[in-house]
Amino acid sequence: MAKISLVDVSLRDGNQSLWGATGITTRMVRGVAPLLDAVGYRTIELVSSTLMATAVRYHSEDPWERIRTARQLAPNTQLGFLTTGKRFITFGRTPDAVFELAFTLLARNGVRKLWVIDPMHDMEGAKRTAAMAKRVGFEEVIGGVCYTMSPVHTPEYFAEKAGELGDSPDIDGVYLKDPSGILTPDTVRTLVPALQASLGRIADGPQLREVHSHSTTGLSPITLLEAADLGVPTLHCALPPLADGPSHPKAQQLVANLRARGHEVDVDVTAMDCASEYLARQARIKRLPQGQPAQYDEAYYRHTIPGGVQSTTRRQLAEIRRPELFDAVIEESLQVREDLGWPIVMTPFAQYIVAQAALNVISGERYRTISNEVVDLLRGDFGALPGKVNEDLLDRALATPRGREKPDDGGEVTLKGLRQQFGIHLSDEELLLRAVMPAEQVDRMVAAKKDSTNATLAGLIAAAGSPSSGLSVSVSSGDTAFSLNRAAKNAAEEATA
Repeated sequence: MAKISLVDVSLRDGNQSLWGATGITTRMVRGVAPLLDAVGYRTIELVSSTLMATAVRYHSEDPWERIRTARQLAPNTQLGFLTTGKRFITFGRTPDAVFELAFTLLARNGVRKLWVIDPMHDMEGAKRTAAMAKRVGFEEVIGGVCYTMSPVHTPEYFAEKAGELGDSPDIDGVYLKDPSGILTPDTVRTLVPALQASLGRIADGPQLREVHSHSTTGLSPITLLEAADLGVPTLHCALPPLADGPSHPKAQQLVANLRARGHEVDVDVTAMDCASEYLARQARIKRLPQGQPAQYDEAYYRHTIPGGVQSTTRRQLAEIRRPELFDAVIEESLQVREDLGWPIVMTPFAQYIVAQAALNVISGERYRTISNEVVDLLRGDFGALPGKVNEDLLDRALATPRGREKPDDGGEVTLKGLRQQFGIHLSDEELLLRAVMPAEQVDRMVAAKKDSTNATLAGLIAAAGSPSSGLSVSVSSGDTAFSLNRAAKNAAEEATA
């Protein structure tokens, strides 16, 4: 049949889908990265801006250290980053200067592959993002077509959007992304050939190379097999305990099924099992949920809220002590999406939809309060909405203080200006975090790094006080390095010391 390669999404999408984006820590990456590197994956999807933010916000960890750790311990496997191309950590539009700094630092710290998926299917914007990524050092850029269901999202619509990527010299391939897990085998048999035909109209242009489908409805393990049979060479999957449910198909079973169909998959399943055992042990220690195969749920096709957004919404409702509102919020999201003109239900718009639905439910009145992000969406900051917008909602949104503001395209933001604002002596990595995150969260991260470094140095100094043996150690943190060497003393020297 065909040779199939795999992308592991456990650390990024599995974490977001099952562990509310907060479960993975740098220590866990340190433990699992060498095991993942031994598998033979095409790519490890390591991080998104959301994961970088949660590293700082929930763990006071430096996300750049996490990336460098993975690069050091998984030297044989390409590391990947997912972006929408319009936002980095914040939920508003990110200025181009900030994006270019982010991409430059990702490439500098070892990330080589970029997936760019514009939820509004602004393909010209996606091509500009791809060009920026290649300019600063990314080796591979994959442009996305994002599947959803609505009255305006037809097979013809998706084929047309895929074709718009075909003339970009900076896009190396295209992938079909199914964030809600609603692709079916029948849909794939129609949609994949349509995308292939549309892309094939331009000689030497990018081809459909990957499929990414969540297991939310339980169909994606079969859907991916159909995609492989239709000539898609790379499939996304996850390792238990971060597989199944709202996450992705279990890698070991996917490999077995592909091989049973006659496809060649050059991976080490034993190494997969070792990585899974490590992650499962961490899940038990930290009391994190383990993904389970999902039962088919026809009702899910009504709202299509991605699993990662669902798990995050559950966590956030629990944090405000209103967990019982979850079902009502999901139900309200149906009306919100229709009123907004059928935006695709993926980051960041899935969060916009669900957050507005939560405001409606909590206040007891629809659109009594309209979030700034929804106002930005309605006034066109992210491009034209695909369907008809509720006129009353649009009027309300544009009448708010936010709606009366002139949209900020970030054109005045420069790297020089950021340095003047946040400090000329900051590292580029810290500067970027301060530009997009609350100061107190970055302060906690910096303080935690200093405490960790000081504790390590204190231990080294204490160890140096013992003359009985030689000592040669070094510690580095960012641009700072500390080395300590002590020669061993012989018995006669110790007697007179």
